[in-house]
Amino acid sequence: MHRSRPAVGLSLAVIVMAGVMSGWGTGRAAADPGPDRTLYVEAYSPVCNDSGTGTESRPFCTVQAAADVVEPGDTVRILGDYSLSPHPEAVALTRSGTSDKPITFSGAPLPSSRLKTVLATPASAPALTLKGVHDVRVEALTFTDEHHSDVVAVTGSDHVTLDQLTVDNAAPTVPVTGTAIGVDGTSSDVTVSRNTINPSTAYGVRVAPGAAGVTVTTNMILSQQQAGIAVSGAADTDVTSNTVFAPCAAGVSLDGGSSGVVENNVAITNGSMQTSACAAPTAPLYAVSADSTGQVTADYNVAAHSASTSAPARTEYSWAGTSYATSGAFRDATGQGTHDIDGINGYPTTPSEHSPLIDSADATAPGELATDAQGRPRVDDLLVDNTGNGTGHPDRGALERQDTLTIAAGDVPTPPKGLAPLGISMKTDATSSWGAPLTYSIDFGDGSDPATGTPGTPAAHTYTTPGLYTTRLTFTEPDGTSAEKSYAGVAAGTATPPGTALSVAPDTASGQVDPGLARFTVPAPADSWEVGYRTLTYGDGTQDNLAAGAQQPTHQYPAPGTCTATLTQTDLLGRTTTATAVFHAADAFVAMTPQYDTEKTIAAHGVLRLSAATLRADSNGVDAVQLQLVTSNAKAIGALTLYPHGTTRPGTADTAFEPGRTVTAETTVQVTPTGSVDLYNGSSGAVTVNVATVGLQSHAQYADTYHPAAPARLLDTRTGTGGVHSPVAGGHSVTLSVGGTHGVPVAADAVVLDVTATTTKAAGDLTVATHSTNDSIVSGPHWVTGQTATTQVVIPVYDGKVVLRNESKASANLVADLVGWYGTTANGSEFLPATPARKTVRIAAHATLKLKVTGAHGVPATGVTAADLNLTVPSPSGSGYLVAYADGTARPGVYSLSFTKGHTAAGRALVRVGTDGEVDLYNAATVPVNVYADLVGDYDVFPAAS
Repeated sequence: MHRSRPAVGLSLAVIVMAGVMSGWGTGRAAADPGPDRTLYVEAYSPVCNDSGTGTESRPFCTVQAAADVVEPGDTVRILGDYSLSPHPEAVALTRSGTSDKPITFSGAPLPSSRLKTVLATPASAPALTLKGVHDVRVEALTFTDEHHSDVVAVTGSDHVTLDQLTVDNAAPTVPVTGTAIGVDGTSSDVTVSRNTINPSTAYGVRVAPGAAGVTVTTNMILSQQQAGIAVSGAADTDVTSNTVFAPCAAGVSLDGGSSGVVENNVAITNGSMQTSACAAPTAPLYAVSADSTGQVTADYNVAAHSASTSAPARTEYSWAGTSYATSGAFRDATGQGTHDIDGINGYPTTPSEHSPLIDSADATAPGELATDAQGRPRVDDLLVDNTGNGTGHPDRGALERQDTLTIAAGDVPTPPKGLAPLGISMKTDATSSWGAPLTYSIDFGDGSDPATGTPGTPAAHTYTTPGLYTTRLTFTEPDGTSAEKSYAGVAAGTATPPGTALSVAPDTASGQVDPGLARFTVPAPADSWEVGYRTLTYGDGTQDNLAAGAQQPTHQYPAPGTCTATLTQTDLLGRTTTATAVFHAADAFVAMTPQYDTEKTIAAHGVLRLSAATLRADSNGVDAVQLQLVTSNAKAIGALTLYPHGTTRPGTADTAFEPGRTVTAETTVQVTPTGSVDLYNGSSGAVTVNVATVGLQSHAQYADTYHPAAPARLLDTRTGTGGVHSPVAGGHSVTLSVGGTHGVPVAADAVVLDVTATTTKAAGDLTVATHSTNDSIVSGPHWVTGQTATTQVVIPVYDGKVVLRNESKASANLVADLVGWYGTTANGSEFLPATPARKTVRIAAHATLKLKVTGAHGVPATGVTAADLNLTVPSPSGSGYLVAYADGTARPGVYSLSFTKGHTAAGRALVRVGTDGEVDLYNAATVPVNVYADLVGDYDVFPAAS
């Protein structure tokens, strides 16, 4: 009689990936020639290509592409993604291997991040067809069969092995006809082993008439509608050590003149698993037709019922058309089944201890494997008498009872940490549930030879080199059964703890800076393995825990200010080291298209509250706004003061006004967390004020830094500077190039100018606009006939140009002086709001006064590049102008503030600061003047951190 070749010692291939076809690549694949290659399929790889070579770095997208080019000796690894999505393919393999160089299709070893490989069965064809091939092995693949149709088909093929496949889908609720694994009548020498076939189809394994030499062994087959294993008209077909859960149909059936052996199988009924498709199953668990009984041997099989079965009486055997209710009746009548078992409760799981299934199978049965369906060895249970035949002592069915090795909880290195050289001791206590003798082996993880011995004898070891080690303790029985316990984290420490380092800078993106968003750099220490944990406290009451390696955490500070961040590092031995970095959270400038957002009349000594929405300060992290104030219709002399709502009004002023004159001034004011600002009228009479927002200062937006310039005259129509040689007529404009001159890049986002009108022939005003269709316009100075008036303005630029327009009815000479510009980060400065403070000074005629601005009122002592001031000259006794510039530099020929005899003048002066922290104020008048210098903020060098 034919004895199928046992596939002894089949390896347990691990199941990987899932993925639908990516659609990359077309055409027939052309793999590189060469012997014993590995071809790769990875549907979700961004570089997969079916016209490629199938390398690991450039895999095929589809299994069919590999099947079309595979050669003898090749292995096709079907890699997976991370989602269990299936390949919706109908793969047809038509290429063969040789006896010494078979072709293998397999799931690759399973990386921890990947899932098992899934092939979907389409409705039109099996998921996999082996057509006219030989010497082919397919292993470790999972199939999903939502159509309940044929899954794997072997046609016209020989010397084929299907091992460790899984067919997985929900049980059908209506009658179906498909077969999970089918072998047609023109195939021979086919091994179907260690597969798991879940409820999905009509037949689990089906062998058609004419097939020969088929071995169906060690499979788990659950709840098929028609039969778990059905063999019809096949010669030399052996059905060995399968577990068939058959509540709805026959477990194993052979008919049509089949021949072979049926041994060591377990067939189980369970009425509670009945469905609408098989409400009252009557099929026998084992059935051999009359035309097959003369060529079939049956023995060592099991007919079992689940403990909770509610099935009607079920025939266990049908032999030559006669039914037998019990194994005894079957044996007595036929002489078959001499060692069969029934009358037990069972379920398709590993046999429970002392089950009659244990060590009772025929080890010499054709197709009996050395491993069970899960790849575990067939072993001798020492608690059960051996009642089977032959050596090896296999259990009946597809699953083998294993010994339970228990490793004591105290089998850990002691002490687990300390300075190198570190001596440890390790207990070696373990027990076998079968009472088997054990030996141990300890790999200490440092390259030394393993320690070996018998349980109960502690092992000692010394780690001489600092490091973090993993110990592996393995206990082994004489039959090879083993259990392992690992302890990761034996720390033999260095003499000194690993060092720490910390640096910080504001975060930048596309040339802009978020000056309140700190990006910390924490390098990995030389002995990063020794780091236990690290905590970074940011100095604002918050902290984060960091991993041991190199890190670049970011932190958004809630407000401008100086914070000291501290990195505290604790090593595995409990030793701590620290490092600090100082971060100067500040603001960046967001240029706005000026809009006159509100116009109100404020009563004498009244307060106008300006909301965040009005000021457009209701965006992320706004700490201050730059405003332009235009006062008119004043009923008395006075000044306006801006300050955060809800705070004490400072003794400073942002602009001055008087009856009969319109006055323009720009200023900077802090806002509350809600963005509100109060505007106080310090006059005894009402005044109308028009407010426009020209920019925001934010610590939480990517925006621009400020670049203070050496003050320079860009336009003077009296002298021809700037290309205009005569006064500008009323209603006419001058286009002025700012970008590309005096260090201002063409790509600057905004410029700061002092603009002046002089030798005025009639009352009027000046506007400054961008040279584009953007319509960004701010108001320049207003004047009365004959007055020289100066105002500082901030204006967005888009092409490096601005337009000055004389809105008067008569001509005036126009002057424009460069103060600075806003743009990308290189050499730029960040803004810090200051506590408003006033300094009153008197400056003699043609004299210069030094004004210290650093080191007080929240202004840093160093790193300050510019001061944001409001200058007021109250009731001067003569006319003239002030020049504000950096101390230690040559006095520029520019206007910072113009004043007229008897009329108070006020305006903003954004002034470069000298290296000594001082600014100079020069009085160009022929009379001495009093000056109020009000500090509202400062600019610091970027990055303002250390």
